[in-house]
Amino acid sequence: MTTKLTVENQIKSEQRLVLGVKTGKWISKATMYSIDRRIGLAFILLFTTISSFAQQIDYTTFVDRFTGTGGNGGIVPVASMPFGMVQLGPDTRTCNTGYHYNDQTLLGFSHVHKSGAGCSDFQDILFLPLPANTNTNSISELKRKQFTAPLIHEAELAEPGYYQVKLYENQLKVELASSLRCGFQRYTYLGEGEKSLIIDLEHGSDCGCSIVKEQDVDTIIVSSFELVDNKTIRGMRVSGGFAPEQHVYFHTTFSQSIKKCILFVNNHRVEDITSAKGKNIKALLIFEGTPNTIEIKTGISPVDLEGARKNLKEDAMKTFDEIRKNAHDQWNRILGMIKIDSRDEKKTRLFYTAMFNAMMYPMLYSDVDSRFRGPDRTIHKTDGYKYYGGVMGFWDTFRAACPLQSVLVPKVMEDYVKTCLDHFKYAGQLPIWTLAGVETYQMIGLPAMPFITNAYLNGINGFNTNYAMEAMRVSAMKDTCGYSMNYFVGLKNYKTYGYVPCNLEMESVARTLEYAYADRAIAEFAKATGHQKDFDYFFKRSLNYKNVIQPSTGFARGKTSDGKWREPFDPLLSEHRSDDYCEGNAWQWSFFVPHDVTGLANYMGGKNKMLARMDSLFTMNSTVAGKQASGDISGLIGQYAQGNEPSHHIVYMYNELGEPKKTQRYVNQILTTLYDTIPEGICGNEDTGQMSAWYIFSSLGFYPMDPVSGKYQLGAPLFDKATIQLPSGKAFIIKANNLSESNIYVKKVTLNGQKLDRTYITFKELLYGGELVFDMTGKD
Repeated sequence: MTTKLTVENQIKSEQRLVLGVKTGKWISKATMYSIDRRIGLAFILLFTTISSFAQQIDYTTFVDRFTGTGGNGGIVPVASMPFGMVQLGPDTRTCNTGYHYNDQTLLGFSHVHKSGAGCSDFQDILFLPLPANTNTNSISELKRKQFTAPLIHEAELAEPGYYQVKLYENQLKVELASSLRCGFQRYTYLGEGEKSLIIDLEHGSDCGCSIVKEQDVDTIIVSSFELVDNKTIRGMRVSGGFAPEQHVYFHTTFSQSIKKCILFVNNHRVEDITSAKGKNIKALLIFEGTPNTIEIKTGISPVDLEGARKNLKEDAMKTFDEIRKNAHDQWNRILGMIKIDSRDEKKTRLFYTAMFNAMMYPMLYSDVDSRFRGPDRTIHKTDGYKYYGGVMGFWDTFRAACPLQSVLVPKVMEDYVKTCLDHFKYAGQLPIWTLAGVETYQMIGLPAMPFITNAYLNGINGFNTNYAMEAMRVSAMKDTCGYSMNYFVGLKNYKTYGYVPCNLEMESVARTLEYAYADRAIAEFAKATGHQKDFDYFFKRSLNYKNVIQPSTGFARGKTSDGKWREPFDPLLSEHRSDDYCEGNAWQWSFFVPHDVTGLANYMGGKNKMLARMDSLFTMNSTVAGKQASGDISGLIGQYAQGNEPSHHIVYMYNELGEPKKTQRYVNQILTTLYDTIPEGICGNEDTGQMSAWYIFSSLGFYPMDPVSGKYQLGAPLFDKATIQLPSGKAFIIKANNLSESNIYVKKVTLNGQKLDRTYITFKELLYGGELVFDMTGKD
């Protein structure tokens, strides 16, 4: 595994200088990694700690782009910008997110990925350069995956905004970079000879997230290709599947003239045509033998061909190196918004890798002229704000990823709220889980509610709050929303019974608990914006969680429409997407009441009983029952599942029950045992930044256990010092005195010199700036 470790401007050709540590001379990149790749970074960390020039550090050097590319992490080492539309990167498979570290074959480079997500899709507009002097005359048929390239990880290099790989026994170097809406490729051939390139519009993700087979494929509705002139091509691809109707248009220019363009329709070679339209279109482009470098610039758009052309025009005059540098600078700026002081290389690497993952989304989905394709599948235009409808995985991200972004990039989050409101305008409801601008209803609840409320409580108010209140109210009262995996989605039963009956809907317990939490989010927004009637109604409805908690057992259980508990009942049982829970079992879901921990404890029989139940959660056997148990139940400590979102708040509930030492103990255990700097280093799929955001908040020493409460629950920091550079110009500094591997407990906390007699700080206290100091101890 190779990834950039040295500071900016220390890369020269194919060699690296490890700052004179150990040998004091240049050594090859491959040798550095195979011998001791950690020494260089260790020196950098020491250097930045003691140097007066620490502010000049290149934070991108600490990002490991291959962490999470193995296991179930779903990371793809794409070249991308923060929140960009383009994720240009390597494909090794046509399922999951398109790349897996264990794969040894490269299929090509596609322009749109969903790196770090649980659900597959995208992988649109694939380019694959062939070896020089390939006999293209002999290719009479061109099938998908007919041509591939061996992939050797030692030949890969990835850093924020850039990817490189050497193919065909180092005879071809491929480099990828991107701007917000454009992908840039550079092919450098070692020897002379004719060069050829495949563009495959049939290629795409073959699997999504649906348990319904016919929905779990990439079905091409229509595609097209056109040779515009001897240096320009354009085309489009419209497909269905997990995203019901996904549009990708592209406009590409080449630095070298196209000698010949051969089109393949339904895999068969068709001579003497330069354009084609259908469901299976591929192109083979042939270039002259010289020069040895071809640069390729591709603008993409969800709107139309003209949108792709305009998007490319925005960056068409920039060179590959300029695009690469701009991406590097943008990433370095955003990574540097949190500066940590640590002598621990692994923790530093994990932190900034997490920062990178958390800042890839939301995904831009409007063109340079502000047009976008809305949820009604027609074209609209914003008033100038950026429409972030590409991937809206709120079920995952409302918990920590969006709260982190609300602190660090409030302008992006303001536009994200406006995106939600425009989605409501054209779809009649706030988004639940959208992809490529359209609603998939993939996940449960109404997760846009806590996102909007959290943003507002973080001071983001540059949107119409009355309209937002209307959007929340209408969306939370809809009897019918749509269908997910052929199952009904809507609030008719929830409103009728005060819970979702298990004999009428799947995942009934999880849906009830999520709806109740969304109700509390609406109530808090109503309270903050002066809508008293809405507050009264939705606050009361947020207590509906009690309707699925069985007091005698303390478990959240399925209940039928006639009020009977489902039998038989096994709290360890999981049947993926077909039981009373969602990607979990009763042990994980019974604690999803972050908005009323005290009320839940009382309903379970008192604080001591709930504490005993939580202790059991973390200490019991980790076996999950069920023939079709959800693979998302991962990263287990007992039955606590760090690998999936419903558990993420639980460890911080100990604070509310008067046992903060247990919060501190388990937070440290999770941080130090369930995250690692290896391809399998993420204990679940990244879920568009949520897994990483949990790490970022928790390693700083606090976490939004209830994102609509206005509070961060305190844990225990992982670093001696961290500084959050707030967009307001203020700084919030976190210090940990006497911190060590054994001193993981908190003896005392002060905020701006005043001792805290509580286990939380508020959103406002963080945004105001100041200094939070933890005095650490080894005693629990």
